[in-house]
Amino acid sequence: MVLQLALRPDPLVTARRLAGVDTDQPVGRQGSVADGLRLIRATPAAMWGTVALTVGHIVMVAVMVMTPLHMRHGQAEIELIGLVISLHILGMYGLAPVTGQLTDRWGARPVVLLGVVLLVLACLLAGLSQDGFSGGLTAGLVLLGLGWSCTMVAGSGTVAGSVPVGQRASVQGAADLVMGLSAAAGGALAGVVMDLAGYAWLCVLAALAAVGLAAYTRRVVSLRQ
Repeated sequence: MVLQLALRPDPLVTARRLAGVDTDQPVGRQGSVADGLRLIRATPAAMWGTVALTVGHIVMVAVMVMTPLHMRHGQAEIELIGLVISLHILGMYGLAPVTGQLTDRWGARPVVLLGVVLLVLACLLAGLSQDGFSGGLTAGLVLLGLGWSCTMVAGSGTVAGSVPVGQRASVQGAADLVMGLSAAAGGALAGVVMDLAGYAWLCVLAALAAVGLAAYTRRVVSLRQ
């Protein structure tokens, strides 16, 4: 209801006006998911943005979904588990406007790298925590949300801004599909890792995935130079 009533002017109309597109004409069909995937592969900036938001989402989901089990193994009460997850979600969304402002001011790459630092620190704090409730685990989950916010906002903004207005819907839909399916697989594999190796090793693997994003980002930048 808030979006329907208060999100004015419509961002789609504003984007089309800034791009010089006739806003009185209907948008119409703008391509399929397959079209979006092809355009992502053909656009280096869109590819990097898709990788950034996908890896950040995988790291966040993998650690988040196993945290309640980690806490229950230490006999944490359900109220404390709810508190930690609530603070984590607050970290995800509470400072999103600030993340957007930083992306506008610094650019997407520094914000994504900041997100990587936060994700690695979050995995370190969470992985070193004992079963149950602890301040370190709580701080780790908050930082996990903040790191996700950086990769999500900067990555998705890059995806949307790197393609023509007419193709944005299909490209954003394709990027979201890749992100969602990848995170679903990551969440499922997180359960296997948790069962075989434990929560700490899950956090180590998640941190390595975040470091891989930083390495990929540096490689993309070096190729451009």
